[in-house]
Amino acid sequence: MRRWLTLALLGFALAALFLKSDAVKAAPQTQAALVKPVDAAPTPNSLVGSETCALCHADLSKKFDSNPHSALALMHGGKGVTCESCHGPGQAHVESGGDKTKIFDFLTATPKVVDAKCLSCHLGTHANFDRSAHGLAGVGCTNCHSNHNAKTDLHLLKIAEPKLCYTCHTDVKASFSQPFHHKVNEGVLACSDCHNPHGTLQDKLLRTSADQNAVCTKCHAEALGPFVYEHPPLKTEGCTSCHFPHGSPNPRLLTRNNVNSLCLQCHTASMNFSAPGTPSFHNQANQYQSCTTCHTQIHGSNANVDFFK
Repeated sequence: MRRWLTLALLGFALAALFLKSDAVKAAPQTQAALVKPVDAAPTPNSLVGSETCALCHADLSKKFDSNPHSALALMHGGKGVTCESCHGPGQAHVESGGDKTKIFDFLTATPKVVDAKCLSCHLGTHANFDRSAHGLAGVGCTNCHSNHNAKTDLHLLKIAEPKLCYTCHTDVKASFSQPFHHKVNEGVLACSDCHNPHGTLQDKLLRTSADQNAVCTKCHAEALGPFVYEHPPLKTEGCTSCHFPHGSPNPRLLTRNNVNSLCLQCHTASMNFSAPGTPSFHNQANQYQSCTTCHTQIHGSNANVDFFK
């Protein structure tokens, strides 16, 4: 009995040994199948040079002389940014007689692949793009920028601002046609003065000032402070608690057409809700003067807790 048990254990051990040997042999193939292939670095023999590209793409080559990227091509002894820096090695493309599948084509690539190409150089200045609203929505670099057919020298935009932004943000376009609006259509301001299309850590891609306050105070410095007596909504809710940022039917881009009704949203005489310090004797019916006739320093004051002069 003991002899049979020993033979059985020996058989199991041999079977396990053979199975392990087969698994080891198959392992490299299995791992190779799971690992995503990485594009090999271009060899000197696979690069044909921009001069060769210009033989067929003369129209694009002539335009590229004024492109900001062309200045980079002269760096590092003429080995800076060239056609093949973006489109990949061109040898196979040339030898195939111009087969588009043998070269990287930005027009047919997916937005994510295009973004990866551009961010391989521009990641330092656009580090937040992948998590930005544009990046998450699948808006790629070439939706807004054109390397060869740009309409603006600055940033190589397909269309100049604000028309470029309006192609998607049609709801905002209407705001700038209101009686009171920021002068975007007039060219005084651009969308990118307040928003960073490549992403920020703020909502709505908003930029911030140097001290991390709202972007509004970059121009409206009188509301920045710091003040001895601060109006709390300015710090807790921001400028948009009282003002529309793009355009409004009301003066000063106010969210209400009457200053008193705007103030009474918080400063009401209600027993259940009232902002601190609102006197009970105030009667702000329409026949009375507006609140800001007396409370002139409404954004904040260094002299009076009630925002008087």
